[in-house]
Amino acid sequence: MLGQRDFDTKLYYYNLSLDRLVPEDHLLRRIAAGVNFSFVRSLCRPYYSHTGQPSVDPVVIFKILLLGYLYGITSERRLAQEVSLHLGYRWFLGYDFDVPTPNHSVLSKARARFGPEVFETFFRRSIDLCRAAGLLAEGPVYVDSTLIQASAAVDSMVRKEDRAQPPLSIEEYVQRLYTENGPAAEDEEPPPPSRPGPALKRRRTSQSPLPRPNLELQSTTDPEATLVNRPEFGRHLAYKAHVAVAGRCGQVITAAIATTGAEADEHLLAEVLWQHRRLSRLGVPEVVADAKYGTGPNYLYLDQVGIPAFIPTTRFGNQHTGTWGREHFTWLPGEDAYLCPAGQKLRRYANMQRTQRVQYRAPKGACVACPFRSQCAPSGIERALHRAWALDLVEAAQDRVTSAKGKRRLTERQIYIEGTFGLAKELHGLRRTRFRGRRRVQLQLWLTAAAMNIKRAVRRMTAGGKPAAPALLLARIVITLLRGSNWSVSLRPVEA
Repeated sequence: MLGQRDFDTKLYYYNLSLDRLVPEDHLLRRIAAGVNFSFVRSLCRPYYSHTGQPSVDPVVIFKILLLGYLYGITSERRLAQEVSLHLGYRWFLGYDFDVPTPNHSVLSKARARFGPEVFETFFRRSIDLCRAAGLLAEGPVYVDSTLIQASAAVDSMVRKEDRAQPPLSIEEYVQRLYTENGPAAEDEEPPPPSRPGPALKRRRTSQSPLPRPNLELQSTTDPEATLVNRPEFGRHLAYKAHVAVAGRCGQVITAAIATTGAEADEHLLAEVLWQHRRLSRLGVPEVVADAKYGTGPNYLYLDQVGIPAFIPTTRFGNQHTGTWGREHFTWLPGEDAYLCPAGQKLRRYANMQRTQRVQYRAPKGACVACPFRSQCAPSGIERALHRAWALDLVEAAQDRVTSAKGKRRLTERQIYIEGTFGLAKELHGLRRTRFRGRRRVQLQLWLTAAAMNIKRAVRRMTAGGKPAAPALLLARIVITLLRGSNWSVSLRPVEA
């Protein structure tokens, strides 16, 4: 029999409450049971006045932000609508059916009111929650970065001097005023138009040559975003998130730093490890990263602080398939030179301070008629080799990477930190920035990491058999009542 559903709204409902409509195993119930958000009030109290009308509870503000990052709602206007419509969200925030929920403008005002230290402390509390759940322990620290597409189009980029230059000169502006408004009196004449000076700059046209990006161009929409062109990422304006994960199975995000998209990864290794130690209060017995971090300065830094590194060595320059590497050359320590297979000596040519390497080059014209030219220097240009200042540390790192433990660590890095980036982009809205400006992107990164940490911690608490706070409190109340009666209570396990 075909059924038909007719809907007619009721004027009154009996025995209906939000608590009955939220499932017992819902994620928000686990978070409400396992996380005490009361610390947010003391954290935000310095940013409120002691007089005036009561504001929206800062706990509610951070819970709304947490909902947006937990469920990947990237628009705050849509988030405010979802909070009003979703019964589970209302229950989590403490707003009943007939109570209006906060407007979306409350969130933007809170970001402007609170300082970055408030959001960083919220992120640090999520790390503490993971420690309480048994997810965090001292162990290898996995470091990597990922690109985040900025909320700005490539077409918004203009020359930097164009942004600082007014659209009209003073003379042209006064001339335009006289033309549009007419003279103030009959005896006044408009000033003579002046020829545009050479300082006036024009926007780039399609016929003009393309300037170097990030050095000469800047976005008018988001000036701090930089142009990035990668095969897997495309050509976009972007920021970069530098992240460290640690703990049991690498499930805890312990450091998160936002930079421009053009920032080199190797320059942020020391900063990421320092943030990890400061926020997690744990040491760094081992650090695992990919070859982008395998530079001489990083090996020197890690050797000074006594941290074993499982980081492959960075290969500088274009590596051609079949071209001989440094292993085909013989090092002559007494002469500070390399001996090539043809018997030519590559002597010290340049000392490169930025990359902390020494360049050795063959004599001019020695590679043109060399019998090994096709394998060694196909272009005929003098063959050059680079030797790191800390070559012994580089070779020791290579030995660690090629060992069985090193291969296992690099495999774990791909699983743990690449998996973290995948979840952050697919489920928590990190694929694209929600705001503009590096400071606001940093807030987004902290809140995304906090949401992921809290989600993993509460699931670990329930999966590990740890009682949630309200359940534990209820058990204590029942035991107290039973002890006050004539019943006997035994907390020992029942034998099978």
